Formats: sequence, C-alpha cells, structure tokens
Amino acid sequence: MDDNEDLFGSDTSVDDKDKSTNSEEKKHGLRRDLKTMVYGFGDDKEPYDKTLDVVEAIVLNYIKELCQLAMKVGKPDKIALEDIHYLIRRDPKKFSRVKDLLSMSEELKKARKQFEDVEAGIFKIA
Repeated sequence: MDDNEDLFGSDTSVDDKDKSTNSEEKKHGLRRDLKTMVYGFGDDKEPYDKTLDVVEAIVLNYIKELCQLAMKVGKPDKIALEDIHYLIRRDPKKFSRVKDLLSMSEELKKARKQFEDVEAGIFKIA
C-alpha cells in the first residue's frame, strides 16, 4: 500500500510543479527573450538575474505607459493600431520597425492562407 501512496503522491507533486512552472513563466514572460537580447548587445550568455529584472521592469513600464497613452488618444478604453502609430510617429526607428513588422505579418498571413488553400485542394482531390 505504501507503493500506491507514493505513486499517487508523485502524481500530485508533478502537477504542482507544472502549476508553479506555468505561474513562473507568466511572471517572467519576457525573461527568455530579454536574455537573448541582452546577450546580443554584448552581455554574458548567462546575465545576472538582477540585470534581467531591471530590463524587464523597464520594458514592462514602457509598454504599460504606451498602452495607457494609446487608450487616451483614440476611442475611450480601447487600443487601436493607429493609436500606437500616432504615439510613435516622431521616433523614426520605432515607426519604421513597426511598419516592417506589420508588413511581414501581412505577408505571413497571405502565405499561410495560400498554403491552407493548396492543402485544401489536395485533400479535395484525394
């Protein structure tokens, strides 16, 4: 009977670990991306946790402030893409990067749609 208790006890601890991992990932959602970005800008491959904490706080604060401003610019309590464009229009680097990312996103959507159409055609024939 002790073996069964250990077996069932281990299942619950695995679930608890998964829950804590998911909450940890949500808490530090940007950490992995920031880690690679910081490394790309010349830091160590394994940067200090405090460095990542500070950079993450700065990024999240910027996003929060930008979203709050965007809610005030356009329709009340709604964020539209045009509002973000309006807010970053004076920063040429950010504005051009947003335009590039949006155009790439549109190209990817079109490519996926074409791919899905081709797949659908293949399945209809077969």
